[in-house]
Amino acid sequence: MAIICRDYKLLFIQVPATGCSSVSKVLIEKLGGEKLPEKDIMLAGKYKLVGEKHNTLKQLIGFNLISQQELKSYLTFGTIRNPFDRFASAYQRYLSSWWETMIQSDDPNCPANRVGQVYRERYVKNVQKQIKLAREGGFEKWLSRKIILPQRLDRRVKFAYKRWLRKQPLLLTKNSLKMNIAYPLIEGVDRVIRYEHLESDFNQILSQVGVDEYIPIPHTNKTPGKKSYQEQYSPEARAIVERELAKELAIFKYTFDEHLSDRPSSFNPSLC
Repeated sequence: MAIICRDYKLLFIQVPATGCSSVSKVLIEKLGGEKLPEKDIMLAGKYKLVGEKHNTLKQLIGFNLISQQELKSYLTFGTIRNPFDRFASAYQRYLSSWWETMIQSDDPNCPANRVGQVYRERYVKNVQKQIKLAREGGFEKWLSRKIILPQRLDRRVKFAYKRWLRKQPLLLTKNSLKMNIAYPLIEGVDRVIRYEHLESDFNQILSQVGVDEYIPIPHTNKTPGKKSYQEQYSPEARAIVERELAKELAIFKYTFDEHLSDRPSSFNPSLC
């Protein structure tokens, strides 16, 4: 889902593991934000077409949830997080009981219960496979599959459909794939705010749309057992991220030894 604040002409794209739940909570409670879409868009009640929580601007436009013309009057933004930290946090969720709780829950809002009847079994099996890989294979192997494997699959798809892809120059390009691995779902947004400066960056966005009040952001949806991400990286694991995502790290000036106190915030991705 995105969060749309019609009175303030704000549209927030929710990016997993970047504080998006906390930002969404504030937008809904303080600024009259609404979910977009209000619930998952399903085909025949079995196939999920657009998710209630994590989606892109292209999906919102493609399924007529907002028009291109209307979008021009909105300030759109999403969140980013140091990829080193985001990968470590995602891995920790597989080590803890976080994902097991999600796939066993009867709560209709849990991810496994929102993918549609047809894909639920496949979804649960994939999560279980990820849990097993994380716990038995370790962080380095899990990270390699997270970053390198999608690129190998992408090359196979390109080879199989190269004629068709010549007519789709922006689809499945290496740069867009890597960008989505490093910073998911932010394509097309006007601004991005950093997880590391979440509250201050968020309030900079609010000031741009005429909100004078400074609004604090609570920390919700915490990852259990999370420790400093640097502690989880071996030299080899660090090298995987730095080698495979060098260009993407440089775009937002993220490094392994992160010090953001003097970094500018509220980037415009189109200027990077």
